[in-house]
Parts: sequence; structure tokens; C-alpha cells
Amino acid sequence: MRRMLLTILAVLIAAVMPATAQDFTSPTAAQTLLRQMDASQADALAVRDPDRPERFIAALRLPGQLLVVSATHPSVDLVAQRLEGGDYRGVYLDLQGTPAQASKFFVHDMEADGLAVSGRGDAYDMIYDAGDSLACNGRWKDAKLDKDEYRDRIAKADARYARLLSLLARAPEAQVSSR
Repeated sequence: MRRMLLTILAVLIAAVMPATAQDFTSPTAAQTLLRQMDASQADALAVRDPDRPERFIAALRLPGQLLVVSATHPSVDLVAQRLEGGDYRGVYLDLQGTPAQASKFFVHDMEADGLAVSGRGDAYDMIYDAGDSLACNGRWKDAKLDKDEYRDRIAKADARYARLLSLLARAPEAQVSSR
């Protein structure tokens, strides 16, 4: 009887707990990218999205944080020129300031460790997608979502974020710069 009660309690706790980093793929991708950036002493990195050549991806590393943005920009040639010239911080700034906000996907990875849902009230990751924001703090009611929709949106953002991190990590060594 006690074993059955403990099993039921464990199932109930798992059902109400927010998703953890173990459910996500971006933590591994973030580690890979950070190792590459550490090896080259880079604080910025940028690439063109191979599936959508009008779209660019850029990362900026701050102490303890990773900022990653993917967007289109009306001046594709200007952004491409910065990319080819190794001005990855400039590419990052261009994408952050793009007037094409509907195309913008941005993750503020507060601990540079991939997406994680934190219900502790600590610093938490933020996702911005086409002008909508979502806090990875486990408070789906504050986001005006039901629990399943909240988890689904974060899981989809995690998959997208992991893809961006992987593309950045696979960038040729010549595209890694600390400029």
C-alpha cells in the first residue's frame, strides 16, 4: 500500500513539475558552441542560415550569458558584407535592430547553458519570437497559457534554439572572431 501511494505521489509531482533541462536539446548544443567560442576566444559569432539565405544567425557572449538572435534584415547585402568581413558583433547588432521584427527569434540564455525552466525565482531564460515574449520561469498562468501550451511553446523554442546553436557551432573556424 505504501509503495503504491509513493508511486502515485511521484506521478502527481512529475505531472505538475515544469519541464527540466533534461527534456531539452539546447543545453548540449550550448555547451558545444561555448567550447568553440572559448577555444577561439570569441565573444561573437555569426552565420547565414543555410536553409534560408536571407536569414542570419548571430550570438553574443556576455559574462555568464549567451544572446542568440536569428532574423532577416532589409539590407541583406550590408549584413552579408559584415559577415564576410568578420564583423560578427555588427551582424548581431544589425539583427537585434532589424525593422523586420516579425522575422526575429531571440533567446536570452541567462546562464549560457541552454534553455531551462526555472521555478525558483532566480534569473530565468527569455524567448522572444516575432514580438511575443515567453519567460522560462514555470509560470504558465502569468503567460496566459495553459500548462500544456506553455510546455509546448518552450519545447518548440528549445528545438529552434538548439538548431541555431548547432549551426553557429558548425561555422568554419574562419568565421569565429572576437571582434
